[in-house]
Amino acid sequence: MIGCGKVAEGEVEFGVADEEFVAGAGDLVIAGPDVPRRFKAVVDSHMVIMNAPAGPSEGFIRDIAQFRDGNVPSEEDRQRFIDEHKNHIM
Repeated sequence: MIGCGKVAEGEVEFGVADEEFVAGAGDLVIAGPDVPRRFKAVVDSHMVIMNAPAGPSEGFIRDIAQFRDGNVPSEEDRQRFIDEHKNHIM
């Protein structure tokens, strides 16, 4: 699955394979199939995430949407995201 993130606002720290860097508003980050990746907001940020094909990530987005306003995923939730969607929450 190819994944990419477009930073619309703010700054986001990315880890793609063995590389780490900070991307700012307007930057686009692309990772190829089977390339380990992660991201974390450095400041309040907005980002658009795209995965092709959608596959398991589409379900992950639906599942993760319930966690907001201080409602954080439990360890059980985190393991379920790994098992079902192959996504790790850091």
